[in-house]
Amino acid sequence: MNNEELRETRKQMFAQMEQRLQEIHPKDGDRLFYYHSSEDRIVLSHALFWVMTQPQCLKGKIRKERFFLLLRQYEEEMLDAFLTEDEYFSELLRYCNILFEMLPMILMSTGFRTDKDARKLAAISVVAAGYGGDMDEELCNELLDDMDFHYNKVKCRKIEGMLPKLMKMVEGGDGKYEIKALRKTVGSGGKGRDNVATYENKE
Repeated sequence: MNNEELRETRKQMFAQMEQRLQEIHPKDGDRLFYYHSSEDRIVLSHALFWVMTQPQCLKGKIRKERFFLLLRQYEEEMLDAFLTEDEYFSELLRYCNILFEMLPMILMSTGFRTDKDARKLAAISVVAAGYGGDMDEELCNELLDDMDFHYNKVKCRKIEGMLPKLMKMVEGGDGKYEIKALRKTVGSGGKGRDNVATYENKE
């Protein structure tokens, strides 16, 4: 399959997924990244998630799940296209957004609801989407400007340097996770953390 055929196959697959999301969330305000103030902040949220789901941060069988591998693959491709200003960037970002929005439905399914690593992944998605949308503008620009290539691979050194802080946000200090409601809540003034999802740590 050549590149054109691959792109066409992807376009058809994601069109079907997007139609399903539209049926579930018919209002624009219900969409996950609706309250992000710029496209750059959406890119940053994906970069945060991509770094926070590296092997040293997330372990267990969840790492082998196809939806997880696909999301990380598309995020890496998108970040590569973002850095090289590839014309395919916008399409890849759209695919990443769709996959990310499908994540809550997958993680709330019966098979994953009680899985510890799935709950951690849910918490990571909350922090990545919410913090990427809400963080200080200066820090946002600093993290975006820091993204680069290392041996032809996307590298986010400053985000990696923030991992202890980010994972502390995920763990809430006790390392135990309990999804309270992995769903978007709308109408809270456009604050990303409120509009992404809610979860609680339980003893």
